[in-house]
Amino acid sequence: MERGQQGTEPFGSAPAQYSCHLWQRQAETELARVKAELDSGEITIDEAGVARNCIGRVLMDDLLEKLLLVTDKADSAATRAARAAEVEADLESYRASRKAPSAEELAEMRAAFGAGTKVVDVITGEEIQL
Repeated sequence: MERGQQGTEPFGSAPAQYSCHLWQRQAETELARVKAELDSGEITIDEAGVARNCIGRVLMDDLLEKLLLVTDKADSAATRAARAAEVEADLESYRASRKAPSAEELAEMRAAFGAGTKVVDVITGEEIQL
């Protein structure tokens, strides 16, 4: 069989109309799961429209986009702003609690990267010469 003879059937798979239905079913199933999580309280939306998961973290964009398809109560801009503030607070907490590496950690870094290598903490910008 020549390449392209089957039109839209890649690699001898089912016709495109069937794979389209498969994607549609998967999308519908995913949206039903998100709706169920909202209905059960696993996903919450506060009075400002900020959407959070079951442990209180602000939703990431992938889940937020799905949520916006099943409810009009969430506010995309408010959720994204809250997530940005949450991330900045987490990073600031990390920077404030960061200690100099112990002798054991330095030895592990030398073993992993080699003596004389400069290692940079990408969050704090701290440079450590091994």
